[in-house]
Amino acid sequence: MRPKTLIVLVVLLTAAMGVEADSGTDAYARGDYAAAAAQFESRANGGDATAQSNLGALYLKGRGVPQDYARARALFQAAADQHLPGAMFNLGMMYLRGYGVAPEPTRAADWFQRAAALDDREAQFFLAVMYSKGQGVMVDQKVAREWFEKSAKAGLPAAQFNLAMLILQQGNADSAEAQALKWLEAAAKQDYKPAKLHIAKLDLRHNDDPKRLEHAAALLRELATGGDPEGQMQFGLMNLFGKGGLPLDEEEGRFWLRQSALQGLAAAQVNLSAVYAQGIGTKADPVEAYAWLALAAAQDDKIKPALTQMASKLKPEQRSQGDALARELERKSEDEAAAAKE
Repeated sequence: MRPKTLIVLVVLLTAAMGVEADSGTDAYARGDYAAAAAQFESRANGGDATAQSNLGALYLKGRGVPQDYARARALFQAAADQHLPGAMFNLGMMYLRGYGVAPEPTRAADWFQRAAALDDREAQFFLAVMYSKGQGVMVDQKVAREWFEKSAKAGLPAAQFNLAMLILQQGNADSAEAQALKWLEAAAKQDYKPAKLHIAKLDLRHNDDPKRLEHAAALLRELATGGDPEGQMQFGLMNLFGKGGLPLDEEEGRFWLRQSALQGLAAAQVNLSAVYAQGIGTKADPVEAYAWLALAAAQDDKIKPALTQMASKLKPEQRSQGDALARELERKSEDEAAAAKE
């Protein structure tokens, strides 16, 4: 059966705008941005393209110098005029995101194209995304795949992941999976979490292969303990129903579903609601079931009819308790999110 896989063209890498090797990079690495800016500026004034691009990055971010988009753009332009691909990419990002100017995707695509032609792998990736979405260029999935492949071969994990998704969408079952797994595994070796998660999902399709199921469980355990919300949900479900070679452990399953739900994953909130509504491995609790579903419905309008139906079966005091619990859970979720950022 052909896998129903959606392409996730989400940029999970930090847009470059970064500092390339230069005499100021030691100061930059230490966090002494003012010293780095002074060193970059000295060389930039002498026409050094790398220093110009690095100084532009500092002006863009306001590190060691006042934030100044116009100055950043001028420095990137000066470096790009000397054929520095990183500066071309940075210009593309400025026009794509609208830093200091209105977003101009066509100009962004043009700069990405120039940098991509000079083998800048981030530019190749962004250009592929733009061709896939028809942003600044006409939609062309064939060209998008070509640029994803170039970037993937250059080792960019986001490109390796997206190329795998395209292969699964466009290919034929087993041969497509084998080819996609090659790229997913390459991205996973770089600790790219979406790749690890998708490998686990592919493994779970093979119910008759104990090794694949054990591998899925190991990957999901790693993702769950590392704080990945979807990994937590999937690992929780495996424990809850004793799948993938894991013993049935309903308490463990609920624990991981709750961890995921508290991170705000609507699918985990819906699953946890079902656990309490149906009493799966625990006493049925319509109030808690309602509270979790209310949190999910707040994120997704498609869930609201199910919430309305559930609410119609509750007594007024139960619904009031459920609303109060939902607010409490939402506060707890926000507190945990704030703590994670510290």
